[in-house]
Amino acid sequence: MPDPTELIVTGAPGGSIILVDGLQTGQETAAGDHPQILNVAAGAHKVEIQMDDKVVYREETYVAPGEHRVVTVLSGLTR
Repeated sequence: MPDPTELIVTGAPGGSIILVDGLQTGQETAAGDHPQILNVAAGAHKVEIQMDDKVVYREETYVAPGEHRVVTVLSGLTR
């Protein structure tokens, strides 16, 4: 069985929400920030970090089948 295709989101501020392709994934990020591991389909994805109904970080990424792609949220930066 192939490895799962995952996005690993680190650095999201406490109380923020992670959206992948416009859909909320998982729970609100806890303070102390543990990486959130999200199973996704292989391909291109838009990762957004939302805080108080405002997107505070956005990154476009591509995940190959079976890849574990790390997305590091840089606070205050949108790329």
